[in-house]
Amino acid sequence: MKNALVAAIIVLLKTTLAFSPSRHLPISLLTQQNGLIARSNTHINSMVSDDEAELMLNEFYDGEDDDVNLSPKPNKQPIRRFKRPKKVPLIAVVGRPNVGKSALVNRIAGTQSGGAIVADEEGITRDRTYRTAEFLGETFQLVDTGGLVFDDNDAIFAKEIREQAMIAIEESSGVILVVDGQAGPTAMDEQLAAFLRKEVLKKMPVVLAVNKCESDKSGTYMASQFWGLGLGEPFAVSALHGVGTADLLESMFEGIVEKGSAIKGFGTKVKELEAAQQALVALDKGIALEGEDETDVFLRQYGVGRDSEDVIQRYEEAMSAFDDVPNMEEINIAIVGRPNVGKSSLLNTLFGSNRAIVSDIAGTTRDSIDAIMERPPPANDPDGLPTIYRFVDTAGIRRKGKVEFGPEFFMVNRALRAIRRADVVLLVLDATAGVTEQDRILAQKISDDGRACVIVCNKWDAVIDKDSSTYDRSVKYFRDELPQVRWAPILFVSAATGQRCGKIYEAVDSAVQAHRRRISTSVLNEVLRDAILWQPPPARRNGAQAKIYYGSQVSTRPPTMVIFVNDPKLLNDNYRRYLDRKMRESLDGFESTPIRWMFRGRRVRDVTRNMNGDPGDGGSGTSNPFPHAI
Repeated sequence: MKNALVAAIIVLLKTTLAFSPSRHLPISLLTQQNGLIARSNTHINSMVSDDEAELMLNEFYDGEDDDVNLSPKPNKQPIRRFKRPKKVPLIAVVGRPNVGKSALVNRIAGTQSGGAIVADEEGITRDRTYRTAEFLGETFQLVDTGGLVFDDNDAIFAKEIREQAMIAIEESSGVILVVDGQAGPTAMDEQLAAFLRKEVLKKMPVVLAVNKCESDKSGTYMASQFWGLGLGEPFAVSALHGVGTADLLESMFEGIVEKGSAIKGFGTKVKELEAAQQALVALDKGIALEGEDETDVFLRQYGVGRDSEDVIQRYEEAMSAFDDVPNMEEINIAIVGRPNVGKSSLLNTLFGSNRAIVSDIAGTTRDSIDAIMERPPPANDPDGLPTIYRFVDTAGIRRKGKVEFGPEFFMVNRALRAIRRADVVLLVLDATAGVTEQDRILAQKISDDGRACVIVCNKWDAVIDKDSSTYDRSVKYFRDELPQVRWAPILFVSAATGQRCGKIYEAVDSAVQAHRRRISTSVLNEVLRDAILWQPPPARRNGAQAKIYYGSQVSTRPPTMVIFVNDPKLLNDNYRRYLDRKMRESLDGFESTPIRWMFRGRRVRDVTRNMNGDPGDGGSGTSNPFPHAI
């Protein structure tokens, strides 16, 4: 009886192993590792009871999960602010309102199209925005700020804009004060200059840029009027045409090197390369190098003294300094939604400080605002790379009929562009107001662009009369009202209190993994075959019926499936949605991303000629399409 029981256990182990993910491992190796039997798998030396057999089976599966499961474990390291590399200094651009600060930033950074919003009115820029620029082989960042006003009654959000500008000055290595050359010196310019002289000039260089000097003749005269500000030589520049920007940046680099406000070696690449080239030419012509006399030149001809390899190595190091440093991959996360649903408040909660200006007034945010966070590598992987999250706060998107051409038009364009460039989109909704038609339009836009999505219902703390069924009823309501993103997970958070905001990172990680997931052709065809057996494609009145031959995944971000059929026109939208639903029901991991389906028409003769077996059988057997397609 016991021998029969042992034999049954061995058969059960072999049967289980045949259907387990580790069926490619020999039974003797697995059983030897778990202590079930000896090296031979044809007999065993001891008898086991039913309880012992159950315990062995549990140990067998535990060991199998540890040895064979290759799925990455979630990183539980705490989130922190991204530490900017010291090699990339910041240069703050400040000034009173409407002097051309954003236009100058766009000119230096080369972002005239899609950069900071520029208009002929005051108060366009409110938050501080960062732009990457390059000059003389040096990479740096420009910080665009709002117009500085010391009297809170002179402009809306004057106090908040001033706080943002002060933060930009504190973290920068140099400051560019922009003034209006056509308007001449004003009392506000003198106040800003006095503040910079007393508080900033001792720590970092301050360069005066006199903007709107398009004419060479009158530009010098207009710039000379600002000598009285006491900030050194004023540079006549034109943000519109780019006149004088090179001299401005050269003076800034020299000031940074002199003050030592940036990392050592910044701003000296070009000078070091010129010195290395001159040394190389002097070595070739046999003349004295820097620090040598005629005796050293004479001895160098006989191999005594300074080696030529030092000069060549110096030139190679100077050239290698211009090589591009590879940047770490970032996960771009766009925060979109209607005006006044709490997008900027959510960004501030995630960032841990007032990164963006927040108020009850709709349309407070103008430009797209970036906030970078990072998750350190796992503790058991010291050589691993951190995970970088770049959150992009966008302006509220109103209905198209209410948006007029002007600043708001460009605000909406930048918000829609942020959706297209994002890996994951956080669609922020107001839990107290429900779903509106504009929310549905945004959800459809996210789905059409193929972006992974997480629905964030903000202001959950303001929902009154909550009970045990409120959560389930709310989930069902948002699912029914947003069928465009029915696959997206839903989070109920409160940006004001921070409730459940930490779960956004887990949802983002899952969404990125789903957005980049790839499945094999055999698995896809297995799903298609099961879906067709459950529900064949519909037939028309004339008897024409769609015939699905096989499918394959061709790309990711989002997952894109190409299905070969006899005639794509015979597959209506209902059946395509049915295939999408069956795909998500059959396979896990597509909960946060749309799936693109592309249907291509092919003849039966071409399909059977190129196929190797029945779809789903791993590529073996005879060349037959699906049963209904015969």
